Amino acid sequence: MLTEIKLTNFKCFKEETSIPLSNFNLFTGVNGAGKSTVLQVLLLMRQSIESNPYTTELILNGSCVNLGSFDDVKNRDVSASESIFFAFSINKKIIFNSSISSLELNKNYESISELDLWYGSISYQLKNNKNVGLSISDMMVNNLNEKRENYKFSYSNGVIEEHSNIVRASRLHKLELVEYDIDDNRIRGSIFSFDKTHFISADRIGPQEFYKKSALSNFLNVGKNGEFAVNLLNTIKEDQLLVNEALCLGDEEVRSLLIQTQAWIGKILNPLSLETKSLGKTNFLELLIGGFKPSNVGFGYSSILPIIVTGLIAKPGEKIIIENPEIHLHPKAQSALIEFLIKVANTGVQVFIESHSDHVLNALRIATKNNLLKPEENLLKPEDSSVLFFSQNQETKVNEITSILIDEKGKLHKKTQDGTVAKIPKGFFDEWTNSMAKLF
Repeated sequence: MLTEIKLTNFKCFKEETSIPLSNFNLFTGVNGAGKSTVLQVLLLMRQSIESNPYTTELILNGSCVNLGSFDDVKNRDVSASESIFFAFSINKKIIFNSSISSLELNKNYESISELDLWYGSISYQLKNNKNVGLSISDMMVNNLNEKRENYKFSYSNGVIEEHSNIVRASRLHKLELVEYDIDDNRIRGSIFSFDKTHFISADRIGPQEFYKKSALSNFLNVGKNGEFAVNLLNTIKEDQLLVNEALCLGDEEVRSLLIQTQAWIGKILNPLSLETKSLGKTNFLELLIGGFKPSNVGFGYSSILPIIVTGLIAKPGEKIIIENPEIHLHPKAQSALIEFLIKVANTGVQVFIESHSDHVLNALRIATKNNLLKPEENLLKPEDSSVLFFSQNQETKVNEITSILIDEKGKLHKKTQDGTVAKIPKGFFDEWTNSMAKLF
C-alpha cells in the first residue's frame, strides 16, 4: 500500500508537497486545487508501464490521461531546466517479485515462512521531454543486516547495485512488490504494483443500445469510461473468476461476477436482474436490466455498474481510482456505494475517491463510528482512511492540502504537523451550514 506521494514542480505543485495516504483515500476540495493532479501521477505510472513493462520513460499521453507535453505538466513558475520529481513511499516490509528479481537465501533462513523484509521509497524523475531517472532508494533490510553476505539480488534487463544497507535499481519491470514464501517457493500475493491500477473517470459512458465485444487484457479492468464492464460480465464465466468471499451477498456459494454484480446493484439501488447476451453473429452485446434496455431504467444503473464490477474483480495489492462516484445517484445510494467500497478496501485493495459529496464523507464517518460500536464487523478504523482537503491560499495563491482526521466517534478534526488536532478549515463541506445561516 502506498503511504505517501511527494510532488515537486508538477503542474500546480511548485514546492515539494507531501500527500499522506491510507487504505481508503478521499480527495475533496475546491475546483482546480490539485485533486486530479495527484491522481494523475499514479495514472502516468500505469500507462507508462502499459506502454513498455521495462520502460524508463514517462508516457504523458496514454490509456488513462492525456496531459500534452513536458511544458504542459511542468509548473509554470519554474525555469525550463528544472525537473519534475515524484516520490512514492511504502511503509511496509516488502520484497520484489521473483519474476523481476530473484532472491537467493542461505539455508539458515529456510525456517522463515514469509519474507517480509524491505521498505523504502520509489522515486521517478522527469527531465525535459525525454530523460527519466527511476530508482529504488533507502530499501532497508530489517532482519538480515548481520548476514547480508548470505543472500543477493539478481535482476535481468536492469542493474541492481548493493551497498551496505541500500539497494538501487536502474529499472524495475512493472514496479511490482510481492510477498514471497520460502517454504514452498511461491509468491503469496502482490503487495503493490503500479500497473495494477483501476481507473474510472467522471466521464463514464451512459446507457448504450449495444456494447462492443473485445478481447480481455491480462489486467482485467472496465476501462476508464466503464466501456468494458458489460464485456467482462459477458465473458468471465463462473469458473474463471470467483468474487472474494468477503464481498459476497446472499448465498456465499454463488460467487460468480455477474450474480454478485447484480446483488450489489440491487442492494445499492433497486433489485433488478442483469443479463448480457450476444446479438447473433455480430460483434456486439446487449445488456438488459430488469428485462429492459439500460436507457429505460435511468442513468444511475449505468453509472454505478463499472464501479461495482471493478470492486468485485480488484485483487489485494491493486488500486482503484474513481472520480465522482456519486454521479446520478440518490444520496442514500451514494452512502451505500461507499459502504461497498469500504468492504473492497478491507480486502487489501487501496481505494482513491475524488468527490464533492457530503454523503460520501458522511458514509466514511458513520463507518468509522460503527467500527467502534461493532468492532466484529471490521468496518473502518481512524487510521484506515485519509481525508484530504485541497484548497488555495488566497493571499499567497499557493495550493494547500489539509489532512482531516475522522476520530473513532466519527467526528472531524484538522490534523497538525505535531500530531494534535484542531478545528477543520473554512470551506470544508460547510456550504450546508452557510446556507442554513442565510435561511434562518
